[in-house]
Amino acid sequence: MKYQLIFIFLLCALLVAPELWSQSKYIKRVDKQLTKGDTSKAIKKLNKFIDKSPESAELYMKRALLKIERGDLDPAMVDLNNYCHVNKSCGKANYYKGIIRYKQNDYNGAIDHLSKYTLVTEDANAWFHLGISHMRLQNYPLAINAFERSIKIDNQQALSYYNAGLAAFYSDQFSQADGFFEKAIELLPADSDFKIAKANALLKLNSFAEGNKLLRTIDPADRNYPSALYNIAVNYYHLNERDLACDYWRQARDVGHTNAADAISRYCGKKSGKVQKW
Repeated sequence: MKYQLIFIFLLCALLVAPELWSQSKYIKRVDKQLTKGDTSKAIKKLNKFIDKSPESAELYMKRALLKIERGDLDPAMVDLNNYCHVNKSCGKANYYKGIIRYKQNDYNGAIDHLSKYTLVTEDANAWFHLGISHMRLQNYPLAINAFERSIKIDNQQALSYYNAGLAAFYSDQFSQADGFFEKAIELLPADSDFKIAKANALLKLNSFAEGNKLLRTIDPADRNYPSALYNIAVNYYHLNERDLACDYWRQARDVGHTNAADAISRYCGKKSGKVQKW
């Protein structure tokens, strides 16, 4: 799924964003190392500063974010727990705890932390990540709700619409899925994943000609072009255009679609006069 590839953490920006951190002398020294791209030295300085000032919550948070960036997730979780203890509340730390649990494939844990955070903070990214976590557990109605909450905060999120569409599709809510995919395409008109997804929803809605019109907008140089050809063939088959279907399956096979040869073998032999159930 596309959401697996687009799980982006804007940690570098967060690490130096002045509005997120009080500019203590310690943080300024760490930020100086970060501007040089030296994360290791920055963490070493934080280790020394925390030894000197263990009551400073911002230092634990800063170190946690650096560790998340490096992939040191369990040590980052320890720092986040220390932040919560020193700060007397978790706040944004719950968001990052949710991110860590997601990366560790602990989706229930991710949901627990992200739910706590979104309960008190309207954060589009947090709702998005909560939706993705529910998707992993196939909690599709809850995922849709989370994506819709994310969209309500920021309606320019193409990926929230797209993933809401996937959740609706997997719930057999094909008309709702089509609506979400349409919104995603409006925001990113060239994205072929969105087009393939909408075409699949249209197929389920028996809108075969409309699906083919959309699929033909996918460029031959696009990685999804073989899938576009294959799906055009499927739509033609449902329209009882057997010859056109087989022609497009052959084209799909010739550009590398792995299922096209099987479709040709199954559906492009002797004419039966009746379309088989797909």
